[in-house]
Amino acid sequence: MLFDHLLLSCCLLPGKTSHKEDGVEVSLQPASGETVLFFHIDEKSNPNCKFRQLLGLDREGMKICDLIVYYAKDNERIICFVELKGGDIKRATEQVKTTYYYFNEFLKKFNSSLKFTAKTYIVCDGSAPQEFDRYKEELKAKFGEGNYRIYRDSDLGNFLRGAKYQPKGKQKKGR
Repeated sequence: MLFDHLLLSCCLLPGKTSHKEDGVEVSLQPASGETVLFFHIDEKSNPNCKFRQLLGLDREGMKICDLIVYYAKDNERIICFVELKGGDIKRATEQVKTTYYYFNEFLKKFNSSLKFTAKTYIVCDGSAPQEFDRYKEELKAKFGEGNYRIYRDSDLGNFLRGAKYQPKGKQKKGR
């Protein structure tokens, strides 16, 4: 019922593997053998999507993330909760955690046999707050090591494919 709603409602962005909101963008260029589906679930910017009501997130003041990205390759299934934020990392962290919690609870009620890896990706264009490490720890506790990222890069591909994060910095020159 949950995926039926996502697929058959106005939440699915057919043929799209990118999304931009308030000047912040996320994208993924699918490789051979990959299935990627973008679902725009935030009814503030997509009022036709009723995903919030389905999960019981329609109470006053409850915030959800912008997108759910479904990624599949071979036997791997990933559901990634994505938030595009101009800088409020605290709010973005709460939004992805809340959406994941209600999504997971809904699945447990109706079909606990579904197996997937939950990940989250927060794209921020602002500078990181002093509490940045605290939010990373919160996401690590909820999603697990390697399954979360707060980043300025709009390319979601490497993260979903499991590529290790390589911080930019000084590169050693070959000798």
